[in-house]
Amino acid sequence: MSEPIADSNEVHPKKLGEEILEPNDTAGSGLVHPFTWSEFASDTIWSIKSLFNNPDFSGLVVFPLWIAESIINETIILKVPYTEIDYSTYMQQIDQIEKGQLDYSKVVGDTGPIVYPGGYVWIYSWMKFITDGTDDLRAGQEVFRFLYLGTLLLIFVCYFLTNSQIKPYSFYLLLLSKRLHSIYVLRLFNDCFATFFSVATILTLQVAAKVKKPGERVAFFLCLFAADLLAVAISIKMNALLYLPGFLLITYFLCDENLVKTLLVSFFGLVIEIGMNSKFLFTQDSEIRNQFIANAFNFDHQFLYEWTVNWKFLPEEIFSAKSFQYLLLSGHVAFLLLFLFRRWIDQKSITGKSVSLFLQDAILRPHRNTINPGNIIFSRANSANFVMWVMTLSNLIGVLFSRSLHYQFLCWYFFSLPYLLHTTGLPAIVTIGLFAAHEWCWDTFPATAQTSFTLVVVLTIIVVANYFSNPLQKKEVSKKSE
Repeated sequence: MSEPIADSNEVHPKKLGEEILEPNDTAGSGLVHPFTWSEFASDTIWSIKSLFNNPDFSGLVVFPLWIAESIINETIILKVPYTEIDYSTYMQQIDQIEKGQLDYSKVVGDTGPIVYPGGYVWIYSWMKFITDGTDDLRAGQEVFRFLYLGTLLLIFVCYFLTNSQIKPYSFYLLLLSKRLHSIYVLRLFNDCFATFFSVATILTLQVAAKVKKPGERVAFFLCLFAADLLAVAISIKMNALLYLPGFLLITYFLCDENLVKTLLVSFFGLVIEIGMNSKFLFTQDSEIRNQFIANAFNFDHQFLYEWTVNWKFLPEEIFSAKSFQYLLLSGHVAFLLLFLFRRWIDQKSITGKSVSLFLQDAILRPHRNTINPGNIIFSRANSANFVMWVMTLSNLIGVLFSRSLHYQFLCWYFFSLPYLLHTTGLPAIVTIGLFAAHEWCWDTFPATAQTSFTLVVVLTIIVVANYFSNPLQKKEVSKKSE
């Protein structure tokens, strides 16, 4: 019997530097095609391009990038002088508390009174021990280098769990912020710790979504752990509250759309929050308790115009006006509601039931599991991506409508920025351009009317583009054309 003739369209695997069979050669015919430099050049060009735009290569670049970041941060510590901004104030405030002064109205430092909750006190008490006050700042810088690397590692995992075909260049963008490196290893801001626990919250919810099955309890216990992490983040700095709208929606889905179970998760987080602040709350002196609440959870804090990064294009009188603050709050709520009702609980792509039924189930059947089997939270392909999308957008919407952004606030959302640029669905050249404009805004000191306006425009484009995009739609994996 004669051998079958190979299909002329069949593509044979090959390795660089090896001779290959021609597509129409029969096996064992002895006819070979020699190595050519043109094919080598073609393969090299394809490999280089793939290192930027082929999602299959993303897994290959993250570990070298993580090692590179470790080296970069260590180099910055060794070569760039430390700049004192708030750390000495942190140490002064902690020193006063450790000496018994619990009245927040009397705990002050060089740059002002204490305005952060009990988690900040707990963490910087440890930092005071590690750095011996301000005598060993190098040790503190090393702590923040590892904090940066830990946060970066968590966000890498978050990106991969989305299963959304994120291209390698998005991971490169995570390394390109000059300001972010400064915030961590040259400034030692408490925002960095809040960011770590916020990212850990997202990752925990993604894992819960990945393991979610009808009727099981693992996801519920992971929600409790996520509530713990978010409570710790909030106890360090209140900006973590910006994640709360997304957190409540995600936990509601993970708790089988059972309102009672969701409230239990929220209550657990509240208990953790109270525990983190118990030193100041459970005291016989009501004045200490009142001053702590008034200063650590001051939602009416007036920011200084000279330090704002996002509203310098407005006159100072508008920036400081109460009416402007109410306008921002209204915009924040309006955008959250718009995303909630038009995107995050959409019947066709998310919940599998109408909005009216979704609300009726929550109000009239709060103690029952009312989730539809078609809810996206059961989707192996999209559930973790949905968690990441909702949580990071919830935060970014809050950032967009913040009354003021200071330079250290960049770490609130930077680690999610390449992901949210990816989910806009905009061409790569546009997203890279937006990233470059965003970086220019944060690297310009002091902020100008032009940089502030550009920053607001960039953030608005990202939020609006995510409203109109479909990040949960599966995308084809790019492959080398043979």
